[in-house]
Amino acid sequence: MAVCKKCGCAIPLGSKSCDMCAAVGAVAPAYQPQTSPPLNPPPPGWSYATAQPAPIRAAAPAHIQKAEKEVKAAWHWLAIVGAMYIVLGGLTTFGYMDDLSGLFGGWALAIGATFLVLAYFVRRGSILALVIAVAVYALYTIAFFAAGSFAIMRILVLAWLLRKLYAMYTLGQHRRAQTQQPPAADQTRVA
Repeated sequence: MAVCKKCGCAIPLGSKSCDMCAAVGAVAPAYQPQTSPPLNPPPPGWSYATAQPAPIRAAAPAHIQKAEKEVKAAWHWLAIVGAMYIVLGGLTTFGYMDDLSGLFGGWALAIGATFLVLAYFVRRGSILALVIAVAVYALYTIAFFAAGSFAIMRILVLAWLLRKLYAMYTLGQHRRAQTQQPPAADQTRVA
């Protein structure tokens, strides 16, 4: 099917012009394709193709040292608690402490091993490992409450662990900020 170049209507077979142009006598305006208005130019210093995420502010060195100490305390605590669960789980499993078998059974060995593995990964800087450790400790705290134990100290430890989680996040942000910084001028010179 042919299309009229003036108005864009269909031209019947065997005709040289469309019905609209023939009826009006070619007074109809020529067909103009639709065009979108031009885009506004981007603000100075910004372009559409090279948009970069906002730079991360680097923390003060004193805050970084404090965060490193808190993360170190977190993985130490996880290692100690993991070892404690393994010892108490082993003692109750072998029958030396029957009165604690309701709280520390054979599955406390698995939880203790989990805490030891998570302590290893927290030491290496994994924030996910610390999140998992906090979640496991929170579930174990809920189990203590369900067993009828009043464990207010466990809630305080959970709050302490959440603070360590924030310190781990601060260290992660600091590492990202260091990778975004361009190298110093004396490091870019070729010897």
